[in-house]
Amino acid sequence: MRTEKCDVAIVGGGSAAFEAAVSARQNGAEKVVMLEKAPEEEFGGNARYSHTGFRFVYSGPDDIRDIVPNWDPEEFARFHIPAYTEEIFKGDLNRVTQGRIDSDLADFMVSQSNSAVRWMYESGIEFEPEKRREVDGKFYFEPGIIVHTVGGGLGQLLRWREIALQLDVDLRYRSRVTKFVGDFRGIDGVCVATDDDDYELNAGAVIVCAGGFQANAEMRARYLGANADLMKVRGSKHNTGEILRALLDLGVKPAGHWQGAHATPIDAHAPDGGTPLRQDGHSNTCNRYDYTQGITVNNLAERFYDEGENNHSYTYAKTGRAVLAQPGGLAHQIYDKKGIELFRLGAEYTDVYEEADTIAELAAKISIEPVALEATIAEFNAAVQTDIPFNPGILDGRATKDLVLPKSNWANPIDEPPFRAYTVTGGVTFSFGGVRINTSCEVLDITEQPIPGLYASGDIVGLFFHNYPSCTGQTRNAVFSREAGKNAAQLANQ
Repeated sequence: MRTEKCDVAIVGGGSAAFEAAVSARQNGAEKVVMLEKAPEEEFGGNARYSHTGFRFVYSGPDDIRDIVPNWDPEEFARFHIPAYTEEIFKGDLNRVTQGRIDSDLADFMVSQSNSAVRWMYESGIEFEPEKRREVDGKFYFEPGIIVHTVGGGLGQLLRWREIALQLDVDLRYRSRVTKFVGDFRGIDGVCVATDDDDYELNAGAVIVCAGGFQANAEMRARYLGANADLMKVRGSKHNTGEILRALLDLGVKPAGHWQGAHATPIDAHAPDGGTPLRQDGHSNTCNRYDYTQGITVNNLAERFYDEGENNHSYTYAKTGRAVLAQPGGLAHQIYDKKGIELFRLGAEYTDVYEEADTIAELAAKISIEPVALEATIAEFNAAVQTDIPFNPGILDGRATKDLVLPKSNWANPIDEPPFRAYTVTGGVTFSFGGVRINTSCEVLDITEQPIPGLYASGDIVGLFFHNYPSCTGQTRNAVFSREAGKNAAQLANQ
């Protein structure tokens, strides 16, 4: 087997990998090689199928204005942007992960989130404002989520690639890592297989950004529970977990929620493996995130979760698992005219729903017993506390009363035709189980000692439990990859 040498080898080709490569070059690594298993036309990992929003700490409008300096000033002046503090961000992380997130890593990610996003902007990444809702002339955002990258995830990846190539990063497609050179005492490189060749790439440091195992049906069935192998893959079909397994075989300490995953409600007819984005790159066309504006029922016409528990960004990543647990792994999002008019998160696609002027007609179109669906909606409508003002821009507390399963916010009677149904299933974006790192992004062995020469960032890092606040994944990537690139470069230059 022939050998090559480099300063820093990066396993992966998604946003975390590009950020690590750019950071390594900026911090003095002369030769940086990125190893992307996918072909060029499919490079980019999960970011390729996401709009890539960022949740980060900011003190108010000025922090946002700094990274969207060219946005229309009159519109920007109407943005409602109260501070999203470190305390609020940490509180969100601890609440949705039920207090199980690694506190040191969480504190580091939160404290570095603003500077990491600014670093991206200063490195050449462009941002624009997130989805927002207009109420009385002001634009309201979900807390902590004000910007995403121009062109969505693919736009971000293409821009990172331009930046990386300008810095002479060596990007190699169809380059599969088959083995690590070394053991828990230290990593000296990786073995690589291409279509035509096998070689050993010796490196001063290796940064692993290879993603999780969401595209491996066998691993999903092993770790994620009943019917998990039936999940449709919303993210990259190339994240198949072999690097993660190789790390565990080396004696790396596992971390994160191995029975947990980012699992969202998506169109029941979505393709399996890389669901498509709109032409503007801002939304996945298979997302069905407007469930807060209606109710969701299973094939027995039963509601099975609180659709108004919180803003969708705190609930969507667990809702897909709830759907998958229903009979047939399917559910139906039900709306009336009022709910339809509030759509903004992907349910507007016109060729994927059934519509009717009565609930009975709608039920027949989605193969639900009409009497059962009429009874569920009648019970729900009677429980809505209409004396509480409805406000879609905030947690309005407009709830149902005396239902076994409440809807805690945005409860509106479903009583104005046309009535509409979207049939959904559970889609998996990334797995939560991964490897343990420290705040220097060094990978730890089972005794919690750093493995010399080995760093990690991205989905392969075990960080989340149960759920995660939306748009935290991209922030995690930027924070940890910037740090990993810096530290790997310093090690390689010793």
